[in-house]
Amino acid sequence: MHFRSVRYTELIRSRARVWVCWWLLAGLSVPALAQDDDQPDPEKASERMAERRAISVSGLGEWTLAQAFPERAVWLEPDDDRRALALFQPELTTPGRGAVIVLANEGQTAGEGLSGRLLQGLAERGFAVMTLGLNAPPDSLVRRRLLRGVPKPNRPGDAAEEVDQGAVMIDLAVDDALAELLAEYRNSVWQLLDAAAEDLERRGYERPAVAGIGWSADHVTGWAAGRSSLAGMIWLAPRFSAERLATLPELLAEDRSWQVLDLHSGEGLARRQGAERSAAMGRQQVSGYQRQSIVLASPPQPSDADRLASRISAWLGR
Repeated sequence: MHFRSVRYTELIRSRARVWVCWWLLAGLSVPALAQDDDQPDPEKASERMAERRAISVSGLGEWTLAQAFPERAVWLEPDDDRRALALFQPELTTPGRGAVIVLANEGQTAGEGLSGRLLQGLAERGFAVMTLGLNAPPDSLVRRRLLRGVPKPNRPGDAAEEVDQGAVMIDLAVDDALAELLAEYRNSVWQLLDAAAEDLERRGYERPAVAGIGWSADHVTGWAAGRSSLAGMIWLAPRFSAERLATLPELLAEDRSWQVLDLHSGEGLARRQGAERSAAMGRQQVSGYQRQSIVLASPPQPSDADRLASRISAWLGR
């Protein structure tokens, strides 16, 4: 019995030593494995960095779009802090007839909706085309833009001497803050257009036309007003803020070397607003402005692209 107990004790101790050694070896191997996993892969690291940069900058899913159209994707750098994706398609017929920058409607990518189809339609008609996406403006600017120009209802006791001065000061403070926010947003759009024009110039296209879809017509108008080297400006189903509409005829009445094409739907509100814009241009004797009504969906759809490309091509080749 004593002999068996001794053998049993030695067996237990032997197994314990084996388990201790096993745990020690396992503990030493874990850091080594972790260290191997932590070794940086330069290629993967650069890919992750590029992806983070693209996603954090655009906010429009541009990285996915770039992967879908790698042969057309162009990364522009409007300033030192951001990049923006453009799609570029050289002319598909020769000789080339120039270039067109197309700014998508607010909140759309360079390949989304109408702009994506115009890329192909205009290229097939001999134009090099660069389409740009555009982040949506802050909600506060959208609300203010839609409310501006709407008259406030008169209330009893609204005489000038009874105006609440405190409320006036609050309104002015809000207006100043929104004006600053609007200026920042417009500057970012104009920097994007600057970068696109510079990229086209490096490719040999020195006098591009510029087109704005929907609310983007407002942005391209402000940008084009400060430039002389343009082939023309095109509004596609344009929408304008009340402030822009009030100053539009005067802005376009100034000396410029380029003309304006106003393309809008021939039905409903769009037709009435187009007629009002045309009348305002006539009263101000604005030269180089042409309005054309066309069959368009509201808002314009990719299926409208071929008709619009045909009108734009004919107008630029006039």
